[in-house]
Amino acid sequence: HIRTLRMAVLEHFASPGRTAADLLSTRDLPPRRIKSGIGPLDALLNGGIMAGQIVEFCGKDNNSSRSRIAIEYAAAHLTDNCTQSQNTRVFMLLSSPLSLWQVEQSLNRRFSEYPKDERMQMFRRAMERLIVIDCKDLESLLAFLFHYAETQTSDQNDFLVIDSIKPLVVNALHQQNDAHVAVNAVQTALRDITNIMRESPAAVLIINGVSQRTSRFDSNKPAGDLYLRPDLHSVQPSLGAVWAMVSHVHVYVYPELLPGDNDDDNFNSSPRDTGNTMATILKSPNAAIGQTCTFYQLHG
Repeated sequence: HIRTLRMAVLEHFASPGRTAADLLSTRDLPPRRIKSGIGPLDALLNGGIMAGQIVEFCGKDNNSSRSRIAIEYAAAHLTDNCTQSQNTRVFMLLSSPLSLWQVEQSLNRRFSEYPKDERMQMFRRAMERLIVIDCKDLESLLAFLFHYAETQTSDQNDFLVIDSIKPLVVNALHQQNDAHVAVNAVQTALRDITNIMRESPAAVLIINGVSQRTSRFDSNKPAGDLYLRPDLHSVQPSLGAVWAMVSHVHVYVYPELLPGDNDDDNFNSSPRDTGNTMATILKSPNAAIGQTCTFYQLHG
């Protein structure tokens, strides 16, 4: 059974290749990028999430900033292209309910400068291009990716958001002995739809948890440091080796913390949350590991 599934996946996504002459026609085209509108975060990613790239935002499960970041990128993609072709789409593949209020809030903020009637029309067009897919398990995610890969065309300008991958994979690993085959199939599908050899590769954003081998804080830092950085050697996206190779970029998202007030009565006080969010590059082909930015807290 495992061998049959593996061979079916390989045959489905086997690439016939393209000639170097074909690739020359797209070599000088500027890369298509999706910007969130969060200046420091877009700068950290060299201008945003590039088409043909899989970017993974990881963090603690109780940190809602990752999902808000995903919504900001999705809303920006819809609004930046709201007057263009209907082929601009966002697919949100969700393992938990989507906050439509947060989507509406982000879109309305971006359309706020337009007259009311025009703003309402643009809002409706944007919402019509947002496709929400309920992914209860890894099989439903894989089914969508297979279908998408088969129907993807050269004139599409698509952005896929998976929020979040961790529960899907964890549940599959608990329920199936051959779950690793399904995980590998998802990896293969994602790499296929973002393959730069496609005429119009998609951009993909994945939300994941984080695994930490040691304490998040560097106890050797002086108390006067402006904030406490995570120990990058101890932080990695959840799911370990099963998932580590799928994404091109890993970004760790966490709250900005200041050292607590140390006095005689409370020498070991807890760090204080400033309300801002920080993001640090853990893996990237285009940015230095450890490069960090700070931006305003995304409430909601």
